[in-house]
Amino acid sequence: MKVALPDYSVRHSPKAKSLRLKVTREEGLLVVVPKGYDESSIPALLKQKKVWIAESVKRIGETKRFLESEPVKHLPEAMRLSALGETWSVIYRDDQGHSGIRLRADDGKLVLSGSDLTREAVIRKLKDWLRLRVRESLFPIAEKLARKHSLNLGGLLVKSQRTRWASCSAQHNLSLNTKLLFLSPDLVRYVVIHELCHTIHMNHGNEFWRVVASHEPSYKVLDQALRNAWKTVPHWVF
Repeated sequence: MKVALPDYSVRHSPKAKSLRLKVTREEGLLVVVPKGYDESSIPALLKQKKVWIAESVKRIGETKRFLESEPVKHLPEAMRLSALGETWSVIYRDDQGHSGIRLRADDGKLVLSGSDLTREAVIRKLKDWLRLRVRESLFPIAEKLARKHSLNLGGLLVKSQRTRWASCSAQHNLSLNTKLLFLSPDLVRYVVIHELCHTIHMNHGNEFWRVVASHEPSYKVLDQALRNAWKTVPHWVF
């Protein structure tokens, strides 16, 4: 029986050393190949990877539907940072005597005051505060895990990717997403260990997963839980 191939696009990359498959919300199934690669061999490889492709497309589709749901328009009144075991109430105070917005964190309260309490300005200020909390609280966790598991951590950065919890560069620098703050501590730990293992293998091949398993034996359960964890992140954070 003839197997129907999914729609896909091909990208020639001078940095690629071998064929690589990616599934993203924006581009769907993307085949990244080295410059000059013979594209006639791609269909056969896609047939071999049909199960992985189907699962990836389904997962991205579920995430896309969630992210594109109608966003809540009102300003946040509270936020639960599960990764840190913290709950913060958010209080707004109009202060025409000060331009812009000031944010003060004190005793479980985030007090935002100023003359520009528009939704856009407020969300921008809250996101700045989340980036600060990542540096203060998640950076030390990543550094501790790197030392404990003898994994080679380069530097640490904060990013706000829409669909990636974290990433690891070829220089062993980890980028941590502010959305990690809304995950449970065990999922944060797994994400960090997962990315630290990329300092050994910059792919998701069998050897990579063997390294992950050696540091986190329950990685399969955690990886499955991570696929639905976007639902714990407030819409305004996206």
